[in-house]
Amino acid sequence: MTTKLKITAIKPYPVWVGTRNQMLVKIETDQGIFGWGESGLSGREKAVAGAIEHYREFLIGRDPMQIGRIWQEIYRSQYFEGGRVLQAAISAIDIALHDIKGKALGVPVYELLGGKQRDRIPTFASTGDEAEGDAAIERARELRAQGWQAIRFFPVGQSSRDIFEPRESIGATASMLNRAREALGNDLVLGIDYHHRLSVAEAASFCNKLGRGVLDFLEEPIRDETPEAYESLRTMTDIPFAIGEEFASKWQFLPYIERGIHQFNRLDVCNVGGLTEAMKVAGWSEAHYVDLM
Repeated sequence: MTTKLKITAIKPYPVWVGTRNQMLVKIETDQGIFGWGESGLSGREKAVAGAIEHYREFLIGRDPMQIGRIWQEIYRSQYFEGGRVLQAAISAIDIALHDIKGKALGVPVYELLGGKQRDRIPTFASTGDEAEGDAAIERARELRAQGWQAIRFFPVGQSSRDIFEPRESIGATASMLNRAREALGNDLVLGIDYHHRLSVAEAASFCNKLGRGVLDFLEEPIRDETPEAYESLRTMTDIPFAIGEEFASKWQFLPYIERGIHQFNRLDVCNVGGLTEAMKVAGWSEAHYVDLM
């Protein structure tokens, strides 16, 4: 490629995926190369589409190869920067720009991030919302038979379409996990995602009902707006915390990383600001020995 690329169009596409809407973004250029990006703010796709419309006129005619410059300009170009909606839009744009740059250079995107460092990446499978109690344990057995080495459960009662009262099922959920560890053995990584539905008191009660070593990670048991709440919970349990799926900037991760509150960063590239911002969080995580999930 010898001629400089120019952005000619930015098109948001809300799409229905399973049980929710997702927002995809297509960025087109004057040389026929295009890139796809994704916003992680499901359920707020119309707001994200509006933010993308806001950025569109600013980006038309720009060089898509200047990814870092574009990120800084669209983040800092107005007085009120940041926030989940704007960052979701920036995430989708940033991912699409990486896609374009990789295609223009004829390399996979990971080559833009320092190159491939491993041939396989451990991932986890989830038992699903509909499987509860013994059915969830049986589903975990099936996943193990398929080769999965890390499995995430969900709370009992979460699949109900009625009001979910987590305290009412804390005992049943803890009992399920205790039985799951006994049935599946100690070699599997087991976790649960509470989708920040518990209070500090409820989360402490839940953790105290678990046998030692039952859980390898507890994902987002409480809301994350106040790091001090997690610090309080940290004094009540030694179960590793996984936090950050909803974080929309490196600055939101900062107090958790630097205070040693958690052990896993639940980094969502589609929420945090795309690959550009995610790589900065990854560097901070490495420096503080916080694992990425």
